[in-house]
Amino acid sequence: MRFSTAAIFGAISMALFAPSVLACERECQVNVSHAFADKYQLISNTYFTFLSDRVEKSLFYGVPDQTLSGAEVTATIKTIKDSIDQASAAWAKTIFQTVFDTIFKDEPKFKGDCNHPHRVNQPPLGVNWTMPDCHNMDYICGNPPSICHFMPMIKTRIVNKLTLQLQARVDGDDSDVYVNYIGPALQTVLTTQPKLAPYGAVLHGNLNQILEEVKKDLNNFASETQWLHSWDYDIKILLLTFP
Repeated sequence: MRFSTAAIFGAISMALFAPSVLACERECQVNVSHAFADKYQLISNTYFTFLSDRVEKSLFYGVPDQTLSGAEVTATIKTIKDSIDQASAAWAKTIFQTVFDTIFKDEPKFKGDCNHPHRVNQPPLGVNWTMPDCHNMDYICGNPPSICHFMPMIKTRIVNKLTLQLQARVDGDDSDVYVNYIGPALQTVLTTQPKLAPYGAVLHGNLNQILEEVKKDLNNFASETQWLHSWDYDIKILLLTFP
């Protein structure tokens, strides 16, 4: 069978000049990472709120009721809770980088060629990717539809890493939350409320017990009851707006 020169040239041209599928570049990577991080920060906040609530309820367990006045109790609890707010703010600053690294640096990372094998066509400038593109981009590479397609896997990877990191932050009196925040706050309390000095070990033990409760509760971090299904859709829609 013979082929004309024009037909051969046309076939070669189609192979050489087929439209390439672009990757999720820096702006896309940053915005997508923020979209995930913002949701996980909301979930993280619930655990720091739980920590504050437990302090309010259990800090003085084993301390005689008459030791402090009502005003002194309120001031003491506020000092500890303020330190928890600081710990929460410090943790929030780390979430974005963890999410970014999980998606774009950890293996398998969402970078690299998305043209071999061909799955989707790059939309024209100003036109978004579609949900069918999300469905069809069924291997890991660097374009938005690939990230969209593998969102369940990405979420699992992020949750596993954030859970381990946050549990480490509340793991006993050598943890970040205790050493850098709650511990110094307790020392401030014992200095400003000398009537509590005989109960320093009791307060320390109560705080450790509370941290242990939080660590255990973190086994359910970002569970189905915490992660809203609408967030998946929101993140996918954002993803598909990037070229």
